[in-house]
Amino acid sequence: MVPGLMPEEGLGIKMDFLEAVAQLEKSQHFPRVATLERMKMAVKKLDNPERELNFIHLAGTNGKGSTGALISAGLKRAGFRVGRFISPHLLEIRERISIGSDHISPENFVAAYQKMQEKTAYLDLSYFEQLTLIALIYFHKMRPDYIIWETGLGGRLDATNIVTPVLTVITAIGLDHTKFLGDDIYSIAREKAAIIKNGAKVIVAPQQDELESIFLEQAKKVNTRITRAKDFLPIEIKGNGLKPGEVSFPKLNYKGAMPLLGYHQGENALTAYLALKTLKVVDCHDANLFADVNWPGRLQYFPTLNLLVDGAHNEQAMTTFVNFFNQLGLEAQLIFASMQDKDYPTMVTKLDGLFKKVYLPQLANKRAVEPEKLALLFQKTPTVVCANLKEALDLSLNKDLIAVVGSLYMVGECFQILEHILDINDLWY
Repeated sequence: MVPGLMPEEGLGIKMDFLEAVAQLEKSQHFPRVATLERMKMAVKKLDNPERELNFIHLAGTNGKGSTGALISAGLKRAGFRVGRFISPHLLEIRERISIGSDHISPENFVAAYQKMQEKTAYLDLSYFEQLTLIALIYFHKMRPDYIIWETGLGGRLDATNIVTPVLTVITAIGLDHTKFLGDDIYSIAREKAAIIKNGAKVIVAPQQDELESIFLEQAKKVNTRITRAKDFLPIEIKGNGLKPGEVSFPKLNYKGAMPLLGYHQGENALTAYLALKTLKVVDCHDANLFADVNWPGRLQYFPTLNLLVDGAHNEQAMTTFVNFFNQLGLEAQLIFASMQDKDYPTMVTKLDGLFKKVYLPQLANKRAVEPEKLALLFQKTPTVVCANLKEALDLSLNKDLIAVVGSLYMVGECFQILEHILDINDLWY
């Protein structure tokens, strides 16, 4: 028998994992009406599974995943059982809900799904709202010591904002999901600042100066303490090319291992360090505090294939990737794809002229931009339109460094292909 939740705790109707996922995926991806009222009714029907759990609530445009992974690594090193609720997934849906290095089992997923459906089906919940409830039911049963709890979209009306956290973390703010959050960076920051609540201390990653006041104002409004990571700059990173390096925060007298690639990870590490220091439950002098961190698909290098994979799927993330690429003086060929709801013309402009050649695959996802359309935007780089990602990899691998950059859906497809080429399990969560 599988420990924890059991299928018979749900509706009493046999359902397998694939059936549950298929039913879930029929749901509206985003709520038809943005409100937290449905979630409030849902958790009440489920006897408030969010209570008595220690959530670390993260919001931000970029860096949520890396910062959450770094906090999780530090807590796990101290011996804590750490749950994580993240999005999106790269290979399969169970990645979104985990404790330690174990994803939720198919049996537990089905049990939580059935219990959720039994109590809340009448609410016509969205895909993400349902996943959030499945995570809450599972964590309530399994009781991890801490839960890394990532917002899905925005903050104020995000389904995850139903919890009262022990700590709130705001990562870097940029332009993304403007259709839902507002078409300027201030509106987006205000949406994300709304997860700041009374009783939960706040850590804010370095931001553009004009955004800081938004978070300070919200913290003052709810009478909670805020720590600004920018007050602890500078950050020093050594040897962080395509191999793990070392990060140090001179003002905090800390130096330690940094497995994640990219100078921008210094800011995420500083933010995570301040979060751990605020919790006062780990040894913040441990040089290996972050040594076991892993965050797949974000500047992840596969040396045996000379392949660099990065899910830089918006303008801010693409700027970070381009800076990384230029700082190392790399030469490479590019595989690029984007979703239609992203600012792909701007991303192409940042990439154009940096690579010897760009391969443009047709992705399986119907929301992907047609490769022929992307080819017209590249003015300085030779392009090759490919029927699929496998063709793009077949044409490019074993020649130069290959950078697979852009949509996280493409990263997921890439990992499905890599599974048949090498063992990527050790490089996973």
